[in-house]
Amino acid sequence: MISIEVRENISQALERDLQGRIEEGVLNGLRALALIAQGNAQQAVLHGPKTGRLYKRGKGRTHRASAPGEAPANDLGFLAQSLKIEVTQKLTVDLRALAPYAIHLEYGTRKMAARPFLRPAAEKAGQRSREVFDAYITEALR
Repeated sequence: MISIEVRENISQALERDLQGRIEEGVLNGLRALALIAQGNAQQAVLHGPKTGRLYKRGKGRTHRASAPGEAPANDLGFLAQSLKIEVTQKLTVDLRALAPYAIHLEYGTRKMAARPFLRPAAEKAGQRSREVFDAYITEALR
């Protein structure tokens, strides 16, 4: 009877440890994917191709806007700097654009076509999810 209880306690402890390690690996993998998506979004905004209208901005300064469907064009850098990663629940990591106009760029408005940058960045990062999770879960189980 005692040996059965000891085996059950050891089994439960190992199961909790294993579950905790896997959750740690998954969370680290999610953080890594969010960082990849953040980098993809910043790259698209700061350096992606822009083919929209050319505007005059102040004395001798011009700005090339993005065309519909392209990532937004960088102007002062606030949008790219506003991208933040946050762990919001036990195994949930969010990438958020805190610029107040980000949602209008991502989805468009009645008067402006969308300039998506977060969804394409997340989709591109998602293509690496198996590789990332394999690495982080394997590391957590060592």
